[in-house]
Amino acid sequence: MSFILQMSITEYLIILKVLKPFRCSINTLMRRKPVNPLMKYFSILGIVGLLLLSSCITFKEVKFEGVDNVSFGKVKQGIIPLILDLKIDNPNSFSIKLKKGEVDVFINNQFLGKSSLSDKIIIKKEKLGVYPLVINTSFSALTKAALSSFGALLGKEVVLKVDGKIIVKALVIRKKIEVNFSEPIDPSLLLNM
Repeated sequence: MSFILQMSITEYLIILKVLKPFRCSINTLMRRKPVNPLMKYFSILGIVGLLLLSSCITFKEVKFEGVDNVSFGKVKQGIIPLILDLKIDNPNSFSIKLKKGEVDVFINNQFLGKSSLSDKIIIKKEKLGVYPLVINTSFSALTKAALSSFGALLGKEVVLKVDGKIIVKALVIRKKIEVNFSEPIDPSLLLNM
């Protein structure tokens, strides 16, 4: 049994009109233009260079080493800036730029406030450095956190938790990473504020 396609002339013209742009683009692709040898050389060189560069870059995880100091900034319009000096170790052979982001900060699971990166922070390569994390908090949030960390007076552990997203840039690579860590901090740092 053979299949016979029957269509009217108007149907044929409609299909032809719909397929015309595709026919033109196929014809354009089928035409071969001579390739400049210099352009071909630079294209191959670029691809090989990217492959070599990507194999050389290995990203090691940046380590949070603890809190160095805790202090307060100037109070403005009921917002109290709490400044945590974080010790961060970058074992990579390149610097990492923290572009922008926002994280929530908790002490003993009590919300303390939000921290927004307003200035770029550059974490230097192959170095342990101290970098400030400014947390904009209120008096009520501070009192809740202080009450929850009342055990610090008795020498109990105080846990600092940071949760959020930050955009980082290393060399030509830009990436949004999730920051989620929880670390015990020395209770004496909170008592010396």
